[in-house]
Amino acid sequence: MGISEIFSGLVPSGRLRLNEGLDRHTTYRVGGPADVMCLPETRSELLEIVTAARVREVPWLVLGNGSNILFSDDGFRGLVIKIRGSTPAEGTLWHLKQEGEYLRAGAGVSLPRLAWSAAATGLAGLEFCTGIPGVVGGSIRGNAGAHGSDLGGVLESIELILPSGDFETIPAGKAGFSYRESGIDPGGIVTGAVFRLTPDEPENVYERIRDFTEYRKRTQPSADQSAGCMFKNPEGGKAGRLIDAAGCKGLQVGGAKVSDLHGNFVINQGGATASDALRLIDMVRERVFERTGVALELEVHVMKSGVV
Repeated sequence: MGISEIFSGLVPSGRLRLNEGLDRHTTYRVGGPADVMCLPETRSELLEIVTAARVREVPWLVLGNGSNILFSDDGFRGLVIKIRGSTPAEGTLWHLKQEGEYLRAGAGVSLPRLAWSAAATGLAGLEFCTGIPGVVGGSIRGNAGAHGSDLGGVLESIELILPSGDFETIPAGKAGFSYRESGIDPGGIVTGAVFRLTPDEPENVYERIRDFTEYRKRTQPSADQSAGCMFKNPEGGKAGRLIDAAGCKGLQVGGAKVSDLHGNFVINQGGATASDALRLIDMVRERVFERTGVALELEVHVMKSGVV
């Protein structure tokens, strides 16, 4: 049975794509084709797709907005499941609903939309999300954050599909959050979450969002040029400052360049390949280590030969 036949019928034909270029689905705009891509809209569709992949032993991964990931130029030999919606809708993987001081959101809701929706209902606590180009599901798994805050600090509970295929809701305190990481089972899939927020005047929340947005524009390159921060901040320091001190700003390999605005961003100037970016990343790590003795750890997930 061909790979397309395995997933045919699990979603409408318009949401099943063969040899889909991953450069179209990532913020860094690189990556070869995935053998097959499915775009589920509901938890039940998602479960059927993952179950079929496991039964047929097809390698798979879940993709949101495609930030914080760098795919190989060879693509992905297996199934990519994309979970991202545009307009929130009840019953989908991008539902969004206020319940008093809580905001319930599906895995496919973008973080900027989440922040603005909270502001509109007079709820504070998600302002830092406005410039993060991710969606709820992937951002929870990586405990995304900015401006001294992270998702682990505002989450109440997380909805999952477990490796067993069961649905489960866990309290945020059991998710094992740490800096840019969580202890969520790698085989589990985040399908939604509940955020516990603080009432505030909408205009106050909007003002903080605008302040964060302006700061990000002044200090970081556009989100559609990069995969996000390339390296984790080392304990007690800032990766961007170390990269700057090592004289790496402006370094370039092919179409990949270390941003002149912020050293912890590798931007695609147009026509970059994953190979360009990886060679540049290695160059930066070597120079920083030689200058400072610090071994920078990647924050972006690099896909090589279908393995994270």
